[in-house]
Amino acid sequence: MDLKVLKSEIFEHLNNKIIPFWEELKDENNGGYISYVGFDLKPDPYAPKGLVLTSRILWFFSSLYNQLRKEEFINFADHSYKFLIKSFLDKENKGFYWMVDYKGEPIDKRKHLYGQAFVLYGLSEYYKATQKKESLDLALEIYKIIEEVCKNDVGYKEEFDEKWNPKENIIVSEYGIIYEKSMNTLLHILEAYTNLFTATYDQSIKKKIEDLIILFKEKIYDSKTNHLYVFFDKKMNPIIDAISYGHDIEATWLIDEALRYIDNNKLIKEMSEINLKIAEKVLEEAFESGSLLNERVKGIVDKNRIWWVQAEALVGFLNAYQKSKLDKFLKAVFELWEFIKDFLVDKRAQGEWFWKLDENYIPSPMPEVDLWKCPYHNGRMCLEVIKRI
Repeated sequence: MDLKVLKSEIFEHLNNKIIPFWEELKDENNGGYISYVGFDLKPDPYAPKGLVLTSRILWFFSSLYNQLRKEEFINFADHSYKFLIKSFLDKENKGFYWMVDYKGEPIDKRKHLYGQAFVLYGLSEYYKATQKKESLDLALEIYKIIEEVCKNDVGYKEEFDEKWNPKENIIVSEYGIIYEKSMNTLLHILEAYTNLFTATYDQSIKKKIEDLIILFKEKIYDSKTNHLYVFFDKKMNPIIDAISYGHDIEATWLIDEALRYIDNNKLIKEMSEINLKIAEKVLEEAFESGSLLNERVKGIVDKNRIWWVQAEALVGFLNAYQKSKLDKFLKAVFELWEFIKDFLVDKRAQGEWFWKLDENYIPSPMPEVDLWKCPYHNGRMCLEVIKRI
């Protein structure tokens, strides 16, 4: 295989498999998109609808239009945007609720920084597609809330009630612990700010992007292991021995993208080199049989293959190859795509991927779509490959 063949195959996969699958889930009766499809491939039109899924679908169709320029994608993005504003927007307290029922009535009014980040990401992409000032104004309002309400002396608080009073960070906690701050949320704030900057070229946002990159360099990157710490206390001290291989490799290319828009040449050079070291460590430590292992927690390696981890690994290794021209990264890209085609794409479906494979590549009976399983990772992988090659 060569890069042109890879691009051609991924373009076909996006257009003939992933896009039709998600277009079919448009909920014409209640608004938004059907948010649950079981392992049996049966959609549940009565499933609750989450902020993360709704915002990511908004980003997906907006980004499809911005890159591929087909008018049909605007209609699907409009549909997601209208539901987001009608059902999730808290008009009294500002910000967006975490979850609504299938009709769009709020059932969880908490505000989480992770969810607000994806609203910002989706709205800024939608603004690029439509030039609707309302969407940009909302994005800038969320940006202001994040900086004025969520930001503290180091990093950002993550979970709040509907009136923006801080709460325990329960929504996205893992491993049986409640943590104050997370690498994952901060990564998606950086990603959202980068997208907002490219929609506005507001210089104040550029400064916040630089501050976040410095936070990654000084508090999140572990120079002894060339990995990123995962969870932190309120002072950004790491609190658990955990490595997320998927987030490590995702961070390398998202931070490289953000580096394009800052003016600090010393930081650009240092962080670009760090990102390459992380990519090399992930390849060396976790790339096995043409795919990426999930994580290592307290010394125990999880060898499950998760859908989003493979998608981010393909983009991350392609980015590392384009920077370094090292053949080992390109080899990993080609092997990953073969693995995805052979094992991860659900051939029973229109083209979505299994959530998880065990270490023998047997699919786990997990949903094809739920509040977290969406076209953001694999759809973005396709768009990035098409754009980069």
